[in-house]
Amino acid sequence: MVELRQKIENQLNQLSPEKLTLISGFLDSIQTLESRDLSLLQKLPPLKRGKKVKDLLKNIEKWQGNDLEECLNIVYETRSKTQF
Repeated sequence: MVELRQKIENQLNQLSPEKLTLISGFLDSIQTLESRDLSLLQKLPPLKRGKKVKDLLKNIEKWQGNDLEECLNIVYETRSKTQF
């Protein structure tokens, strides 16, 4: 655990301010998830093959917050090309 923390600290020290902002947002989202009641997620049945989108939509909640555009930009900036 100490080695992992040291590795992360070294990596953080090398990041630009923009990348640190991304990391901070990611950590905020993890802490938000931990503080929420995760029992709802545990109650969801596993997804099965052959399901249609409309079957999956009943498990999706509405977006909460005002950072949707910011989150989408993060996805666009950090995604990699798919390899098949």
